[in-house]
Amino acid sequence: MKATKIYYKKLFNLGNFQNEEVGIEIEIEEGEKAADVLKKAKQFVNDVDPKNEKEREYIDACEILKNKNAWNYQKVIEAEEIVKRYDEEKEDELPF
Repeated sequence: MKATKIYYKKLFNLGNFQNEEVGIEIEIEEGEKAADVLKKAKQFVNDVDPKNEKEREYIDACEILKNKNAWNYQKVIEAEEIVKRYDEEKEDELPF
């Protein structure tokens, strides 16, 4: 049997009876070991801390942008700026 993809996910307890699931799917490239790819997937998921204020702000902004009509114009603009700023900071930060 040959593994072609690795999927790893973890459920983070945010407190106040809230949870967040974070996961990543990675294709195994020619010559890579599945165990090494799994280790990288775990590292990536564990580095995402939903309790982190910036991460939480980004997640909240993404939720606002999913349903722009439910929010006022200023809130949508702020959310767009947060997502843009976060994406620029996180660009190409995968651990592999």
